[in-house]
Amino acid sequence: MKRLVVWLVGPAVLVAALLYVGGGWYFSGQIEASGLAVRYSSPDRSLEVLHVGRGTVTLVETGADVPALHDDATYGLGWDGGYGQIYGPAKRDKRGTESGEVTRRLKVLKGDGPRKGDMAGLDRDAFPADAPVVAVGKSVRDVNYRSGGGTFPAWFVPGRGKSWVILTHGGLGTTRAEALRAMTTTVDLAMPSMAIAYRNDEGLAGGLNGQYTYGRTEWRDLEGAVQYALNHGARDVVLVGYSMGGAITASFLQHSTLASRVSRVVLDAPMLDFGETVNYGAAQRTLPVIGHVPASLTWTAKQFAAARYGVDWAKVDYLDDSEWLTVPALVFHGDEDMKVPLSTSEEFARDHRDLVTLVTVPDAGHVEAWNESPRAYDKALRAFVVGR
Repeated sequence: MKRLVVWLVGPAVLVAALLYVGGGWYFSGQIEASGLAVRYSSPDRSLEVLHVGRGTVTLVETGADVPALHDDATYGLGWDGGYGQIYGPAKRDKRGTESGEVTRRLKVLKGDGPRKGDMAGLDRDAFPADAPVVAVGKSVRDVNYRSGGGTFPAWFVPGRGKSWVILTHGGLGTTRAEALRAMTTTVDLAMPSMAIAYRNDEGLAGGLNGQYTYGRTEWRDLEGAVQYALNHGARDVVLVGYSMGGAITASFLQHSTLASRVSRVVLDAPMLDFGETVNYGAAQRTLPVIGHVPASLTWTAKQFAAARYGVDWAKVDYLDDSEWLTVPALVFHGDEDMKVPLSTSEEFARDHRDLVTLVTVPDAGHVEAWNESPRAYDKALRAFVVGR
């Protein structure tokens, strides 16, 4: 009988071991490829322009699905020679949904309007990355600041008063343009505003092993930007961080001697626990035969990632001990965020009921709170940064 049990159990144990060793190794590589490896985005041009009307554009998908096209959210629309914003309800072709034609309101912001046959693409940042002047006006300047990681560029718009706003974009191919949506508000309030770049941005020096470190190294670049502001007349600063920029902001507040000069914090879909973000992404995946990825396999993959890529999961968890937050914070997070779990922002708010105001935005995906309702976002941000 014992031999029979061993004969039956032995192969099962071997299969399980192979699954966890092989699967753990494979998924640790996925963590590196999708979360640690530095990459840069290229414009998507998979929407074909079918018709341009007076203040409207009709588009059709020619490649992968573009869900935002069918929503009523405000998005940038780029095409060769121009850039604009689409907004308002999506109107579908009267022949039904089979044609895929969608008409949206269009506001041209830069260059010539699109023409029939042009290929275009949506842009969550909503303003052209090569022309910040479109979003924040002609007074925008290119400035440079220094940190231990090198010299980094920033867009700076002068203003009145001694409270500067410093905006830090997220990782994974995003750029300073991600900050332009909120920057339109802070510039309108005449607050000196600075959207910064940091290590591993395209064309700039890299950080630890040329990887994103979710604040472990990047916080020093934010510190350099804060020092620049203080050297140029700032009394205090308001920090705005998007996604991984939220982790950078948290790490700065945790480690920097300049943290005492921060008066307020704004976080948009902040990645305050990279490990939990990995868990969240894994839970959305399925495997043949066994279905959902077991939590134990995700744990194994994370241990492999720690050994292979030097990920210190404790040091990129800013929720375990969030005593670094000592000033009021405004947090935006969409309830349809498939990248960073809303639960992490909810935990942050529970841990700091006296300091954190959490704005949960229905139907908003990752860093899309502004896109779902620009006016509501502007109103909440405006009231917060001026202390009302």
